[in-house]
Amino acid sequence: MKILTLVWGPFGFRADELAEAVGSERVSITFLYGPRYFAPIRYLALFFKTLIILWQRRPDVVYAQNPPVFCPLTCLLYCRASGARLVIDHHSIWRVKTLGKGLLSRLLGFLEGVAARAAYANTAPHSYWADKLKVMGARRVEVVHDFVGRNPNPRDESLRKQYSTEPLMAMCSHGGHPLERIESEATAVGEVGGVALLITGPPAKLERRLSQFRMPEDVKYLGFLPRQTYESLKASVDMAVNITDEPYTLSHVLLEYAASSIPVISSRQGVLDDFFGDALLYTDSTRIEAIAEKVRQFKDPAVRDEYRTRIIRWYEALSASRPAEIATLRALLGLSAV
Repeated sequence: MKILTLVWGPFGFRADELAEAVGSERVSITFLYGPRYFAPIRYLALFFKTLIILWQRRPDVVYAQNPPVFCPLTCLLYCRASGARLVIDHHSIWRVKTLGKGLLSRLLGFLEGVAARAAYANTAPHSYWADKLKVMGARRVEVVHDFVGRNPNPRDESLRKQYSTEPLMAMCSHGGHPLERIESEATAVGEVGGVALLITGPPAKLERRLSQFRMPEDVKYLGFLPRQTYESLKASVDMAVNITDEPYTLSHVLLEYAASSIPVISSRQGVLDDFFGDALLYTDSTRIEAIAEKVRQFKDPAVRDEYRTRIIRWYEALSASRPAEIATLRALLGLSAV
């Protein structure tokens, strides 16, 4: 059985993990990625490019990522014409997470419902999205949690010294969404003192934004690091910070931190409470002073050690449940167990 996993965008860590689990090739399809004003041209070009790729490769199963919903809808046309099966992975549900309750949101919500009901099956990274899909009438909904393999890298003192001589080092990794509170994180850490903050993420979305912000002295933007450097950095920091006002967000980077046994300060929301429980140190406010207070708590070695123990215990439980989820996913696609 030939499976093709499709993403409209230059990268998709969750799609990488799912494709590996089902033995699929993962294909990223991009055109004019980034600015919203290119969207009409971008989606039209991606529509034709996707159909060409599908007809050339003729997969039996197309595993398409939503959002944007236009990716699975395009794949649905191919599947209806070829007899292939469409499985949609709902990385998020666009109408709930991003666009509010306006006319465009309702239209996208309608299209997401059409795609979810027409697909052979649907997957979601957590139970919140799965419940939303079931309300929309989606068929064969399965939860397959995000998962990142354990970081094998050791703590690298020489790497730490490249960036700062402060006794403690924190990191935050962001994609550039406007509701990510990067400036608040940087200001809070700068106010506390004694902690260096290293920010990573794509220059296309962060460089200009951060150039307009006066960084505290020991806060540095590192850009999009080479993979090995990034993994080594995660193994070498003392804490991570992930603050956002995005609703219903379960950032993939939180799984990366867990796989690196990093204690994490995070903004609180229901999805995270449900998934991580007490493994994260939450702040109920994204105000600078509230974030700073949590950073001060993590300056205490005993508190850091407690939350490191919690995140390790949580990651071990997730690792133990992973084989059953993958077995269910493979059975859903008609594949044998591994």
